[in-house]
Amino acid sequence: MKKLITSIVFSLTATLLFAKTSTPNGFIDDFDMALESAKKSGKTVLAVFSGSDWCYWCKVLEKDYLSKKEFVDEASKCFELCFIDSPKDKSRVTAKAASRNPELLKKYAIREFPTIKFIKSDGTAFDAPRPKGDIAPKAYAEALIKTIKYNPLVEKHIKPFKDEFTAKIQPLHIKLFQMEFPFSKKTEEEQRAAHLEGVKLIREIVAKRIELREKLLKAKIPSEIEYEKNDLLNQLNANLEDLKKLAELKFEDAKKLYGQPAGKRTKGKLK
Repeated sequence: MKKLITSIVFSLTATLLFAKTSTPNGFIDDFDMALESAKKSGKTVLAVFSGSDWCYWCKVLEKDYLSKKEFVDEASKCFELCFIDSPKDKSRVTAKAASRNPELLKKYAIREFPTIKFIKSDGTAFDAPRPKGDIAPKAYAEALIKTIKYNPLVEKHIKPFKDEFTAKIQPLHIKLFQMEFPFSKKTEEEQRAAHLEGVKLIREIVAKRIELREKLLKAKIPSEIEYEKNDLLNQLNANLEDLKKLAELKFEDAKKLYGQPAGKRTKGKLK
C-alpha cells in the first residue's frame, strides 16, 4: 500500500513538473524570475506577450521565430527570454502565470497581441520591433540585439521626431478617421461644409508630415541608426501622395466618386 501511494505521488509530481505548457523551449513563463535573472546577468528581459491558442499572428511568430533554435540561441546571448501568455485555455499556463499575467498586461498597457517588449531589470520597458518581411530567425534575433545596443542613440536622435509625430500628426489622423462621411449629410450645403472641413484637415496632415519629413532629412543621424531614420521616413511617406490628391479634390469630383451608393460609384482612379 505504501509503495502504491508513493508511486501515485511520484506520478502526480512528475505530471505537474513536466506538463507541457504553451511556453516555447528556451523561454520561461515566470516574469519575476526572468527579472531577477536580468538583475544578476546584466541582460534585458525580452518579453513576448501572446495569445497562443487564439491569436493568428501569435501562432505565426511562435512557429517562424520563437520555436527556432537559431533564434533562441542568438537571442539568449543578450536577453532573458520570457513568454507571457494569455490563452483561452488556462491549462496551457502554470497557475502562477495564470494569476500574474493579467497584472502584467495592465502594467505594461498591452492592447494587442503579439506585443514584444524590452524590459530592463528595474521594470521599465519599451517596445521591441516585430520581425519584418521574410527575415530569418537568427537575423531577427541579431536585429533585436542591435536595437537594444543602439537604444541610447535612438532615444537621443530619433525619439524627439517620433514624439512630435505622436503629438502633432497622430491626433489629426484620429480626428479624420472619426469624422462623419460628408455625403451622409442630408443637404448639399451640409455636404459641402463637411467636405471642406475634411479637405482642410487632410491638407493640415500633409503639411505637417512634409514639415517633419524635411526636418528629419536635414538632421544629423548617426550611421548606426540610419535604419531607424528610414523607418520613420517610410511612415511619414506612407499614402502621402494619395492624401495630396484627396486634399485637392473638388466637391463635385468627390461627390461623383464617393457620393453615390457603393454599387453605382464612378469607376476609375484619382488623377
